[in-house]
Amino acid sequence: MIRILLIISALCLTACSFSDKKKEQAVNYYNLQKYFFEEAGRLNQSKPKVVKTVKHNNVSETQNIKIEDWTQELALFIESDINKAAWKNSYQKDSTSTKISYIAKEENLRTRKIVILLNGNKPTKISITNQTKNNLYHTKEELTYIPDTLYQIEKFQDVKVLGINNYKVSGVID
Repeated sequence: MIRILLIISALCLTACSFSDKKKEQAVNYYNLQKYFFEEAGRLNQSKPKVVKTVKHNNVSETQNIKIEDWTQELALFIESDINKAAWKNSYQKDSTSTKISYIAKEENLRTRKIVILLNGNKPTKISITNQTKNNLYHTKEELTYIPDTLYQIEKFQDVKVLGINNYKVSGVID
């Protein structure tokens, strides 16, 4: 079980490390990075129990755990922030009082789509689609976050040398 969790964590998370000091940047779109850093801090303090299920292809394991580092656990969500100066006009925004969505205008952008459901100005669900394609590999990630309820990462990976792998990490927050 621990071995599978380590393998999945290594594959799902990048080598990037996040410092507590956030870089100042222009905010053109909803600031996902700030939101998820704040969520990670809040969850680090409250230390909720999590029923975490990790599935690799058709093998899955479930454990009741406490997450020690929510910044690391939510790293893929944090990395999906689209507020980079170079991307100022790279996403089509559509919004109502209960929903904000961003769709990438350019094929080369990793974060393809973000949908944020709102109650007032507070997110009730965030869905993110990331995708990378080149001659060596194709990856697609579907990320879902429902505050105080669930986070889920579904990842399809086709690497020429390694073949096809499917991963799913679900955390039900208690």
